[in-house]
Amino acid sequence: MLGRLGRWLPPLIILPLVFLVCAGRSAAQEASIATLTSPDTSAFPHLTAFLDVHDPAGAFIHGFTSGDILLQENDLQVPVSELEEQKPGVQFVIAITPGESFAIRDAMGTSRYEYLLQGILAGTWKDQPSNGDDFSLLTMGGPQLIHSSDPGAVQAALVAYLPDASKVTPNLEVLASALQVAGDTPIRPGMERAILFITSPQESQVSLGLQSILSSAIQQNIHIYVWLVAAQEVFDLPEIDLLRNLATQTQATFFAFSHDEPVPDLESILEPLRYIYRLGYDSRVTQPGAQQVVAQVSTGSALITSQPVSFEVDLQLPVITLLTPPIEIVRTFSGQSTEGLSEVLGELEPNQEVLNIRVTFPDGYERSLTRTSLYVDGTIVAENTSPPFDQFIWDLHPYNQDGAHVLSIEVIDSLGLIGKSGETLIKIKLPSTTQGVMVTVSQNKWLVIGVTALIVGSILVLGLILGGRIRPKLYPGQVKFPAGVRERVRTRRYHLGENLRPNMLSQPAKMAVGPPAQTRSRPKSLLERLPWFRSKAVAVSAMAYLLPLAGLDEITLPAPMQVVADEVTLGCDPRQADLVIADPSIEGLHARIQHEGKSFIITDAGSVAGTWVNFAKIPPQGTRLEHADIIHLGQVGFRFNLAEPDRARKIVVTPVEPER
Repeated sequence: MLGRLGRWLPPLIILPLVFLVCAGRSAAQEASIATLTSPDTSAFPHLTAFLDVHDPAGAFIHGFTSGDILLQENDLQVPVSELEEQKPGVQFVIAITPGESFAIRDAMGTSRYEYLLQGILAGTWKDQPSNGDDFSLLTMGGPQLIHSSDPGAVQAALVAYLPDASKVTPNLEVLASALQVAGDTPIRPGMERAILFITSPQESQVSLGLQSILSSAIQQNIHIYVWLVAAQEVFDLPEIDLLRNLATQTQATFFAFSHDEPVPDLESILEPLRYIYRLGYDSRVTQPGAQQVVAQVSTGSALITSQPVSFEVDLQLPVITLLTPPIEIVRTFSGQSTEGLSEVLGELEPNQEVLNIRVTFPDGYERSLTRTSLYVDGTIVAENTSPPFDQFIWDLHPYNQDGAHVLSIEVIDSLGLIGKSGETLIKIKLPSTTQGVMVTVSQNKWLVIGVTALIVGSILVLGLILGGRIRPKLYPGQVKFPAGVRERVRTRRYHLGENLRPNMLSQPAKMAVGPPAQTRSRPKSLLERLPWFRSKAVAVSAMAYLLPLAGLDEITLPAPMQVVADEVTLGCDPRQADLVIADPSIEGLHARIQHEGKSFIITDAGSVAGTWVNFAKIPPQGTRLEHADIIHLGQVGFRFNLAEPDRARKIVVTPVEPER
């Protein structure tokens, strides 16, 4: 009694679970069914997918147009831009699991399987042309045929197969293998996949295995047609219901064969599966990650909704590269005064700079741009809202002083994703003050001539007045002395002063009481305060020199910088650096040079532009300097010379391969 109960207990437990899980799908099978495959994202944002639509009888519904189908992507309705009905064929796998019921023979000595095989071979499917469908035949003895497009080869393989039903216990191994073969990549996109499972009654213990196969088949959209070979009295047993539900939930059919039942033509299975709709649409996805899409098909009288399918989109921000930006822009006047020219033109050139960029998409999804912007020092100076998006015209008119400027690019693609480039430092250099004065004088020559004439005239008048050639008129009430009177009055007053001056010898002398007054140090005279008369400090001999590298526009060589201490700091901040270098690319504390024994070591102080020796960036631990080495701090270059050189570093030239 307990043995019988143990045999029936697993099916009694599994059947309610199967009913609860598949109740929704069973209800859907009473109406038309639409099945949508996961979209192909290789050409994102334009996606393609396959749509299969069958009526309640299982027949494929033909004649839909793109207006009959609406997609819902992430709760957003998206129209179908293209729809095409195709006939790619079926990837069809026949899986045979024999058992004792296969070997039951009638009075004529013909077994049930032989009758079933005769019915299969009598169908019209074998007369279809080759290269339409993809066939495979799997048995307990192994694969008899794998991925053949010739129906005649399938017919020959079925005839050659002789099942040994007496030594085999039915199980799900062949069905599991068939599921793997049916899941192979089809030879043509859009091919539907189906399995014909010909089996004897399975043991009750296979219920859990059937659930796993059912879940995998639904996930891969594989139809499993079940043909049971057994006596009629077992057709309604619970374990048979498990097989029947397997077919129903994969949108297939169940057929039980005992002896007298007509065998269905395989063509009735294959023909509805050979057709499919290929649709395309423009995705509205703007965020990376998992997405979901559902198809709604209008048949005129009803609306068929497919099960939602998921797909992944790995969206990344666009990457911007500024192509060959200039390190320095030198602006000069459009014309200089030369022989034959009487004036200098005052407009600075160039007045614009053309910048080109390249935009790439690291996610591999090429898409168009809607806007590109050029920022200079954090302010938009140029913007493109229509093609070409990869070029900017930078107006240089506002820049009338030397200075370094930070450039960055921002782009927005058709999905609304914003990409930003790194910062690029570009220095703008203007003409010298002398050239500016020349231009100003040239542009205002008549004003300059007038002012010069006024100054010269004023000087001449003042000289005539001081020389007595010109005397001013008397103002009212002023008395004019006769000639010689003013001199006599001045002499009298002088002598009067002499007569009234007291006789210091006749005055009593006053003695100082108390301690004698302290003698104060004599203040320095004006000459002593001049730098030429100061006492000179004893000169300290230099151990090495930093010779600035002169530019092409410099007339004289800059003065060398002496290294006189065992540790010298370099930078633009006088509070941090011993040797101050005024340049925008130099940090407040940029680098250090240390003298150890007979060696000089240069290390970077964490600067942004870095420190370079012989055009190679130095490592964090520093680099040993040798005589005649070239040092670059940012954009400023020096030659390092020892006071007592021994030898110079051997120069190694490494050729650079041209870009292809």
